[in-house]
Amino acid sequence: MPKLQVTNETSAMQCMFVEPWGTDHWLLPGQTLTVVTEQDLDEAPFSVVVHDQGISVVCETAYSATVHDAFGEAPCGYQRPDNPGW
Repeated sequence: MPKLQVTNETSAMQCMFVEPWGTDHWLLPGQTLTVVTEQDLDEAPFSVVVHDQGISVVCETAYSATVHDAFGEAPCGYQRPDNPGW
């Protein structure tokens, strides 16, 4: 199972989008989230893009992905602020 850890090393909350599904997961300063997929390891499983709205983790060949914090699965909208500024 390919896994990618994303850590927020800034002093502000950051949004991580998981593509192609467009789910959003919000990281507190110092927090790490892990993206997990089931896919063929012959291909690069992820690409990462940093942009003005946050971070996009693109699951290149996966049919599904889950995101986990230190305690378990973190669903879409995880820690989303009331006014995310989109």
